Amino acid sequence: MQITPDHIRLFPACEDVFEDDISLHQQHFLPLVSVNLAFMYPGKNEWLHIVSPKEFYDGPVGEQEDYHTDYTRPDIMGFDVINGKYRFEADWRYFGDYRSIPAGRYADDYTDIEIEYNMNEAMYQLKKAYYQQYGELYAGEFNRPGLQVEDIRRLERLRALTPDMLKKDTVSGYLLEIQQERPAGIFTGLAPEEFPGDWPLPHPNNGFDYIGTIDGSGFQHTAPEEISLFYSPALKKAIVVLGNS
Repeated sequence: MQITPDHIRLFPACEDVFEDDISLHQQHFLPLVSVNLAFMYPGKNEWLHIVSPKEFYDGPVGEQEDYHTDYTRPDIMGFDVINGKYRFEADWRYFGDYRSIPAGRYADDYTDIEIEYNMNEAMYQLKKAYYQQYGELYAGEFNRPGLQVEDIRRLERLRALTPDMLKKDTVSGYLLEIQQERPAGIFTGLAPEEFPGDWPLPHPNNGFDYIGTIDGSGFQHTAPEEISLFYSPALKKAIVVLGNS
């Protein structure tokens, strides 16, 4: 199913994605792609969003059962959809509480997941700036040994990169092929009955339609291989599913 450029937005602004508590949503989510349902349902002018958790690193996100709901489980996040914007439906303690690392404080002690949390934010901001400057997704090989170290220095080095520096990178044939195979360079949209896996929750799907899937590697440092979006018009509920398991 093809999706035209006017039905998709990459790197949307947080204010266009989240309905309220924007600072809390921004603390935990990276807004990746917005899609208009008119590409599936002509005449239906409603925006939905694919977001990714900023803390994604090693293992499932949100394993604490105390904060699960019918639609929010490990690697599955539910949102109430209000006027085309999201409100996270579960307790914020579903996520970990990780510190933002300010510039100039690299000598302090941080956990591996805190470093990765900040790496994901920094890579997202860099690739967003690249997209805004050049009008295309970054498709370079990004082979920088200085970012392969295991300590905090890699965050400082990542934050020092600019879109101009990335533009000089060798183009990755693999990434170009992936982008060319997918409408809008990143989004795979299929008919509602064509989700390439199983319904991700244990109870019946209650009328959820499969909207599409993206590869998260175009947006953050450590990324889910697949991020899928489901939507129930009757419940006004969206579900984002991470395909990292």
